[in-house]
Amino acid sequence: MSATVLNNSSCIQHRMESTATPLDLLTHSAARTPSHLALEYLCVDGMGEPEVLSYEQLLGEVKNVVRALSAHGIQAHESVAIMLPFVPQAVSALIAASTVAVAFPVNLLLSAEALRNQLVLSGCRVVITMGPHPDLDVRARLQVAIDAMTDAPLVVEIPVEAGSSEAMSWDEFLGHSDGLLPNSDADHVGMLIHTGGTTDLPKLARLTRRNVASASIMAASGLGIGARERLLTGLPLFHVGGAIDALFAALSVGGTVVFPSMFGMRSRRAIQEVWSIIEREKITLLAGVPTTLAAIVETPVDGAKLDGLRAVMTGGSPLARDLFLRLQAKIEKPVCQLYGMTESSGIATAQLTSGQPVSHTTGKPVPGVDICLGSIDGGFHPGAKGEILVRGPNVFRGYLTAEGVKGDPNGGWFQSGDLGEVTEDGELRVVGRSKDVIIRSGHNIDPQMIEDVAMEHPDVIQSAAVGMPDDYAGEVPVLYVVTCPGATVSVGELAKFINARIAEPPARPKHVFLLDELPLTPFAKIARFRLRQLAVEHRANELVIGLLSGALVTCTDPAAKKIQIKSDAAITQGQLDEIEKALAKLDLQLAD
Repeated sequence: MSATVLNNSSCIQHRMESTATPLDLLTHSAARTPSHLALEYLCVDGMGEPEVLSYEQLLGEVKNVVRALSAHGIQAHESVAIMLPFVPQAVSALIAASTVAVAFPVNLLLSAEALRNQLVLSGCRVVITMGPHPDLDVRARLQVAIDAMTDAPLVVEIPVEAGSSEAMSWDEFLGHSDGLLPNSDADHVGMLIHTGGTTDLPKLARLTRRNVASASIMAASGLGIGARERLLTGLPLFHVGGAIDALFAALSVGGTVVFPSMFGMRSRRAIQEVWSIIEREKITLLAGVPTTLAAIVETPVDGAKLDGLRAVMTGGSPLARDLFLRLQAKIEKPVCQLYGMTESSGIATAQLTSGQPVSHTTGKPVPGVDICLGSIDGGFHPGAKGEILVRGPNVFRGYLTAEGVKGDPNGGWFQSGDLGEVTEDGELRVVGRSKDVIIRSGHNIDPQMIEDVAMEHPDVIQSAAVGMPDDYAGEVPVLYVVTCPGATVSVGELAKFINARIAEPPARPKHVFLLDELPLTPFAKIARFRLRQLAVEHRANELVIGLLSGALVTCTDPAAKKIQIKSDAAITQGQLDEIEKALAKLDLQLAD
C-alpha cells in the first residue's frame, strides 16, 4: 500500500489552523470517512470482548463523554485522570477530557503515594479507571491514594473482569450526558503528561490543545502516516509517543488504530502471535518501543505473509544498531526511528516510513518545527553540533509543579538537554544527553531523583545514578554510593531501602555499587562519564566472562561505547566473533 500523506507545508499549516484541538481532528476525519474504522480492539489475550468503532461511532462516544463530564460540573482548569489499559474507552476518555478540561493519562505502575501526589497536583476531579482485576492491583492502589486525599475525586469504573465495587460504572456515568457541547479554547492547557520524576515528587508537562493537535498533524506528515493506514501499536497511552505520535497522528488522517490486547504489546500472547496478527489484520505499520522490538525479533515468522506491512516505527530511546539490523533483515521492511520528547508533545524529527532509514539517526525535522543545534543561531545543517533546541506550535507551556508553573518557553525555544549532530544526509543523530536522563524502555528517568532517595539513608554521604547498557531495555539505572566511615550497611540493605521509596518500578536501580569515593572532574563535579565507563565494564564483564574465562574487561572510551579485553590465554577468532556479537546487542564495540 502506498501512503497518501500531507506533504505540502501550506496544506499542513492550514490543517493546524483549522483543526486546532484533538476533537477537531476527530471531527474532521469523521466528516470525511464516517464509516471507516477508527479503532479496533483485538483482545488476543481473551480479556474482554473484541470491539470495533467507526469514526462516526468514536466521535459519538467522545461527545457522550464530553457531555457527561460537563453534566458533572467539571471545569476547564480541573483534570480528568485516565488510568486505563489499552481499551477503546481510554481513547474516547482522552479526547473528551482534553476537550472539556485537562486530560491526565496516568501510568498504571505508579505507587499509591505517587498517585495521590499527582492527583492532588493536577487538580483532579474525576478518575476514569479499570474495575477490579485478579492479576492487577491498579484499583486497589488507586483506592489507597484516594483515601489519603482531602478532596476525593469521582471514580468511574470500566469493568474488565466480572465483579464490581462501589464506584460509578461507565454506563451510569454516560447516563448523565444531556446538554450541549462546550466551546473549547485551543490555547488552553488540555493535557498533562508526567515527565522526569522517579519519586513521589511529580512534575507534569502542560500541553495545550493546540500543542496536541499540531503535533499530531506534524507526526503524521513527518512519519508518512496515510489515510488508509492500519497501525498496530502497543505504545503506552500515558506517554506522548503512544497518545500523540501514534494514536492521534493516525486518527488525524483517517487511519485505523489497532490495539492487540488490554496490555498492548506487553501481552505474551500478542508477542507470540504478532506476525500472524499483522497478516490477518492487514497491518501496514507496527509501532513499538525498543523492548517490544527486542521481543518480537525473537518470534518466528512461521510463514506469515508480511506483504502489507510497510514499516516499523520506534522511539523513546535509541535503537541499538544490532537490533535495528536484525529486525530489518528479519522482516525486510524499513525500521524507522524518531526523536521527540514530552516537552515537544512528542515528535521533532522522524524518518519517513516510505524511505530507506539507517541506524543511529532519527530523521529530519518534521514540518512545522524549527530545530537548532548549539544555539538559536546554530541552525540545522550538515555538520551542526550541540544541544538540540526546539521551537514550534508543538512546544509545551511549562511544567506544573508544587511550586507553580516553571520553564514555560512561551512560544520560544526549548532547550532539550540532548546533544546531537546533523549527518551529511541532513538527519539528526542524538549523541548524548547533557541532562543525563536515563531512558529505560521509553521511560525517562531523572538520575537526581534516584540520588535524592539514596541520600535519605543515614549511612549514605554521596550518590550518583547512571545508565547501564541493557540488551532488552536499552539501558537500566544503576547507582553508585559512598557511605560514612565505619558504616556497615550492605548493598542489599541499601537496594531495599531505595526501591521501597521509588514509585515507578522502571526507575529502581538494577544494581547498587559501593565506592570509596566518586570520581570527580577538575571542577569538583561528579565525573558521570567515568561512572558510565564503570557500568559498561560491569555489564560487559558479565557477558564476556561466560565466553572467555579469566578475561579482564575495561572501558576507557569517554563515550562508554568501546571496551578492551585482556586475557592471559590466547583468544581465538571464534571467541572474538562471539564476544562481538554479544556486545553488539548492547550497542558496544571492541576497541581497536
